[in-house]
Amino acid sequence: MPWKKGQRPRFIRESEATGAIAGVYQDIRQTLGLPFVPAPFLVYAAVPKFLELHWAALRPLAQTPEFFALAERIRGDGFTRAHSYFHVPDLCHKVEDLRFSSGARLELTDTIEVLHYKNPLMLLLLATQLQAFDRKVGDHAAYDRAARAGSEDHPRFTERPILIEEDRAPAPTRKLYEDIKRTTSLPFVTTDYLAMARWPDFLAAYWQVMRPIVESPIYSECCSAVRDTAWQMTRELPVAVELTCDQLTDAGMADEDVGIAVRITEMFVKNLGAMVLNISTAKIGLEGGSTAEQHLTPEELPIAA
Repeated sequence: MPWKKGQRPRFIRESEATGAIAGVYQDIRQTLGLPFVPAPFLVYAAVPKFLELHWAALRPLAQTPEFFALAERIRGDGFTRAHSYFHVPDLCHKVEDLRFSSGARLELTDTIEVLHYKNPLMLLLLATQLQAFDRKVGDHAAYDRAARAGSEDHPRFTERPILIEEDRAPAPTRKLYEDIKRTTSLPFVTTDYLAMARWPDFLAAYWQVMRPIVESPIYSECCSAVRDTAWQMTRELPVAVELTCDQLTDAGMADEDVGIAVRITEMFVKNLGAMVLNISTAKIGLEGGSTAEQHLTPEELPIAA
């Protein structure tokens, strides 16, 4: 059945992947320095031909040091906005286990770090793909300069977060998941919340802080601003990315599947701008919180250099 907006998309979990898809998954983890395959790729894999074409087109970009530097600027922009505009308390102080267990706090901190690293990478990749459906994106001439100039210079995470999937979560967590889905208007719970649910008291305290933020006008403005930052970063890509809708149909994809790929990409680009902010907020809460003073409009905040 074709995926439609508002429905829960089909995910091809890493444990379910075989053959060429399993090979793509392994290469994604290796190239991005992640211990798991991010959710957009799991959804793309429901249309295997698109996943293969998409990763073949985006992989050269993800192999350049400039890609990770541009993602870092998106990460800094999101963190700056969250710190400047959101009132975030010390979340560790709110959760008893984290006040007294250094092990739990360290494990949670490591999980937040990998999510904080992942989201800007995915936002930049998918913002690139969304534009590439229509036209070539990036500067191929810059690739040779990038290849000569750089070696790998980005983190590599090896510890895989434990995800509390919706169908295996205890009743209080499932209830929280339902509220998250209603509030975010997503038909599924994102990986970030599934990972934070490893510490249910932390997730509950975090969502208590995050829910009114998500419903505020300033949050919508900040989400749009983070997406705009990612859009600006695509102008500086050192590699030309070309994968238009016409090229996808020429490669044998049905029009219906091309439409699914476009809609899924639009959905994730919109959501990833929010998740950059959301995980920045969790990180700020773990680091002692903030007292936001709204002395600038979101549009006046500088893009992180």
